[in-house]
Amino acid sequence: MRKKQIGIKCMAISLVMACSVLNFNGCSIGDNTPIIGNITGLKSNQMFKIDELVCSKSEYMICLLDTAKQYAKDFGGSVDWKNKISDHKTLEEFVKDKVKESITVKYALAAMAKKNNVTLSDTEKTEVSKQASQYYKAMTDSEKDYTDAKEADVENLCEKYKLAEKVYSGITEHVGDDISEEDARVIKIQYIKMDSSKTKVSKIKSTLNEVKSVVEGGYQEFSREAKQYSVDSTVEKDIKKSEATLKYETEAFNLTKGKISDIIEDGDSYYLVYCVNNYIKDKTTENKKDMVEKAKEAAFNEQYSKFIDGSKNQFNDKQWKKIELPSL
Repeated sequence: MRKKQIGIKCMAISLVMACSVLNFNGCSIGDNTPIIGNITGLKSNQMFKIDELVCSKSEYMICLLDTAKQYAKDFGGSVDWKNKISDHKTLEEFVKDKVKESITVKYALAAMAKKNNVTLSDTEKTEVSKQASQYYKAMTDSEKDYTDAKEADVENLCEKYKLAEKVYSGITEHVGDDISEEDARVIKIQYIKMDSSKTKVSKIKSTLNEVKSVVEGGYQEFSREAKQYSVDSTVEKDIKKSEATLKYETEAFNLTKGKISDIIEDGDSYYLVYCVNNYIKDKTTENKKDMVEKAKEAAFNEQYSKFIDGSKNQFNDKQWKKIELPSL
């Protein structure tokens, strides 16, 4: 058997939280791929092994079948797996790759659970058993033939997915609790940028001071002045405090609604900033959610990568190449 490493794409947060134990597809994995370790041979009825945790071929085929059914549904009930989706890959190859990535990540998390003594409660075991029974009973005879699966295989797969979820939850439960509304605040500004490489500094300052005076006096709108004098084509934008890096962006957060900054000097550039809205509630809420998710992702991936780096793994590449998607 040819030796090969398993590529694990590690944005495992979204896949763990999104996957129902009764739905083995729909688990997208992001980029940034830590590689699982040393590869050796496996039995023909084993697809891969992570440390001492083995995924059987039947368990693997259940996940593959479920994913294929979802793609067929998305394509209106019929699909030609041999269709090219790129110059180098068919739809079948794409789906097989996605399943390989998805299931190996979740079994890696289940292996993490075993290493860290994370187990299912009696209630969770009962729930998993019930869900597995429902899933298996819903399978057709042809689906059972295709996967060669027994109810125990479905239950084992469900159990690994549930353990994966618990590992993720245990690592990330309180991550992001310290992120405040202020940390995530989003504001809307209008601004004028003038460049001293094109205009004398004295002229820039007099122009910006005059703009501030006429706007504060109610004689002119800031946006009109910005369009006239700014060297930037864009004169209005939203800024996230968490992503503000330029001097005029960070100083804009000191302004209240309707106020204009003093002249802000940053190298050869000079700015005047008008605060349209110093707190956009819906965008702040969304930004906070994104920040928390990214914090959880970072915390999880740190632990996950450490585990992958120290694990011993095998993948049955020979069997994987032989597998064909079902005709649906």
